Order: sequence, then structure tokens, then C-alpha cells
Amino acid sequence: MPALSQAVEQVSFNVGRRIDAAPAAAILAIIALAAAQPLDADLWVHLNNGRFIASRGELPYPDPFTFSAGDAVWTVHEWLPALIIFQLVDLGGVIAAVLGIAAVYALIWGLLERTLAAHGVGPWMRTAALVTASLPLFPFAGIRPLAFGLLAAVLAAVLASHHRRTGSRWVWLLPLVFVIWGNLHASFPIGFALLGALFFEALWARSRLPFIGPSPRTRLGPFAAVTALSVVAPALNPSGFRLLAQPFFQWGGEFRRFNSDWRPPEAFSETWWFFAAFLVLTGLLLVLRRGRIAPTDVLVLVVVVAAGYSTRKVMPFAAVLAPLLLTGPLALTGAPRLHPPVWAVRIAGALVVASAIGVAVAISPRTLDGPTVVPMPAVARDLAALSGATRILSTYHWGAYLSWTLWPDALVYIDGRFDLFVPDKLGDYLTVISLGADWRQVLTDINPNALVIETDSPLARQLGHPDSGWRDAGGDAIARLFLPGAATPA
Repeated sequence: MPALSQAVEQVSFNVGRRIDAAPAAAILAIIALAAAQPLDADLWVHLNNGRFIASRGELPYPDPFTFSAGDAVWTVHEWLPALIIFQLVDLGGVIAAVLGIAAVYALIWGLLERTLAAHGVGPWMRTAALVTASLPLFPFAGIRPLAFGLLAAVLAAVLASHHRRTGSRWVWLLPLVFVIWGNLHASFPIGFALLGALFFEALWARSRLPFIGPSPRTRLGPFAAVTALSVVAPALNPSGFRLLAQPFFQWGGEFRRFNSDWRPPEAFSETWWFFAAFLVLTGLLLVLRRGRIAPTDVLVLVVVVAAGYSTRKVMPFAAVLAPLLLTGPLALTGAPRLHPPVWAVRIAGALVVASAIGVAVAISPRTLDGPTVVPMPAVARDLAALSGATRILSTYHWGAYLSWTLWPDALVYIDGRFDLFVPDKLGDYLTVISLGADWRQVLTDINPNALVIETDSPLARQLGHPDSGWRDAGGDAIARLFLPGAATPA
């Protein structure tokens, strides 16, 4: 019992202590701004899946939303967040989903802050670390399952690093965390990499080879068992062992170039700048340090940062894990001690939080009409519903949006789940949309009875010709609906 009491005390993360005004203000501002981001096009993929699961009590296998997938099975690797998000939207609209995702972000940043505080990191350095770590999050924030994956990653890292520092038996909770992680988000290989690095560190420390830094208190046998259980734990999900291959297929497949989240960031893009700012500020924080970084922390940090620049979707994971890997240097920082009046800190914090909430209220989506990351074809969708179309070929990122309203009366050819359609269906779509070789024949083979296409696209201009075999049935500046038949004379 004394050991358990000591472990509880060590892993309590200072929950009972008051959070200082500066980090508290930073956390509240981050939560407000992250939750209020525009709706991502993939939201409708999750809504469709969540609605299907809630109404049928099973996963959507084989795919029910498209007429191109046939018997192909898409691994619904985010089924639980999809169900949660749908239930929130169904019960309280988009506002409820925004508040729900804000609660997830609160857990993430609160856990980070309490962990840093428990390691002796001062309030100003905690504030700087939290703000720095939040920067790469914003391009991926909003109502997305990725938030649940970030929470699982932080929880796994906290438990693993706590065991490394203390040898605590709380490490046996890790397999359970990975079971939950496997039902939340397909980012669990990041956890595998972390556990592998710590296990390798423990082996190295036990050897006669030179070892730099404080010796870990990792209990090699139990940690090996925990790691082995954690590797197979994500398979305890409705998709079974197929889920374990899903992230490696997405990350390593040649067709990841068709999905922006799995591609490297474009130089000087918004995402690139956010991540670059995170790296620069992290470097500045480390310049102020007085302590050394453990080699394992350096290795993991380098790996996750390199993975972030290899794949955009890893960037926020690299950012939230960085403060946990740098607790030692952050606690020993040589930054000047700041002692402003308490009332001044509280007033400044209140102004920051009020400003962040004001911005969040102004930009937050209130309904599924938006704002959205990319414009959605609401007018063309309504026209398609009136037309009675049942087989719709649309722009890739609009498919799930159309299904949300038109399914089950209408099926789409393709939507945002690129891994379901590679290589053939996605290749045919790209041939048509880019007016590639034999695009007319490919379109005939697809055999849609409606197209919803960007108004200013080359394909829309081609279909607008009198001899195209299609007629413009209306739309707006975002999208046009095309139906089979002769063009209406001007």
C-alpha cells in the first residue's frame, strides 16, 4: 500500500493545486480557438458513419454510401469519435459538437499543464510551452477525431514517462489506453514508437555500454510485457486486426499523395509556417536551458518532428509530445524570473481569454452550413435532390457532404475516403476531373446520372458545351449540377 500511495501521489499531476493565472489563460484561449475552427470536409464522412452506426448498430460494411466501392471494405478507424460527434450534432446541433470537442481539448491541455507543473516547470515556462505546442494544432483543429487521438497520445506518453521516472505500476494501464486509442484514431503507431524507444533505452541502460543522462527506473520485464500487450491492444475493435495495418497503408502507400493530410506540408503553406514557428520557439526555449536532454528524448523528438515534416497529420502529435519530452530542460531553464503583480497577471489573462472567446464566438460554426474549410455545394445539392438523381459523380471532397442529405436515395461515386478508392476508382475520377485521355469514355463507364462539379473547373466548361450530352441544371458560383440530356438553348 505505501508503494501505491506513493504512485498515486506521483501521478496526481498536482490536480489539487491551483493553476497559475498565466497557463490557465493560455489553456482557455487554446481551447476556445481550437474548438471554433471551420468545419472540415471530412466531418461529413464521420457524420455519415456515426449516423449509420447509431441507427443500425453495426459498422458500414460493405460501404453503403457509394456506387463505386462494391464489396470493398473500408476500415472505419475512427468509429467511436464518429458516433460521438454524430450524437452531439443530433442532440444539440453543431454548437453541442463544438462544446464537446472543446472538452476533449481541455483534457489534452490540462493534462499537459499539470504534468509540466508536477515536473517543476515554472508557470511562465509552462505558458510558453503550451502556446508553442498549440501552434501546429490549429490547421487540424475543429470537430475532428484527431483530437481524440491527441488525447490518447498524451495519456500514453504521460504514463510511459512516469514509469520511466519512477518504476510505477501504473504502467499496466497502458494496454487499456491502447485499446481505447485503437477505437478512437489510427495514430497509435506513434505510441508504439514511444514505447519502443523507452524499451531500447532501458536495455541500453542495463548494458555495459556508455549511457548519458539519469538512469531510467524502467522495470524491464513488466515494461516488455506492457509493450507487447499494447502493440496488439488496438486490435480489440470492431474491425479487428485489419485496423493494425490501416495507418501503415495510409502513411506508406504511394497513393497518400492524393490525400493532403498524409502528404508532406507544402513549403511556406499555412501548415508549414505553423510547424516552423513551433520548431523555432521550441529551439528558443531549449537555448535557455541549463540541463541536458536525455538521448532517448532527443531520438523520439527527432523522429516525431521528421515524421511531422513527412506527413502533415503527424505535426500536432509532434507538438503535444514535445513538452513531455522536454520537461527536464524546461524545469531547469535559465530564463529570467518574472514577478509581475498578481493583479496585473490576472487582468492580462482575463483579457486574453475574453479576446479568444470573442474571436471563437465570431468564427465558430453554428450549423452545418458553416463556415467550412472549403466551400460546400449547398445549392447544387438541393437541386440534385429535386432532380431525383441516384448516381452522383461529384468533386472528391463533396461526396460525403452530398451523402449526408441525399443518402440513401442517392449514392455518390467518390468521397473523402481516398483509401477506399485507390487505385482504380480514384484514377478514373482523376481522369475525368482533369480531362485526361479518354475522359469521355471513362465518364460513360462510370455511368452517373448527375454531376456536381466546381463552377470554374475545366470539366464544367466542357460539360457546358451544347454537344457534351449534358445540360446545366443550375447552381451558383461554387458548384453546378449537370444532368444527362441536350443543353438548353440560351
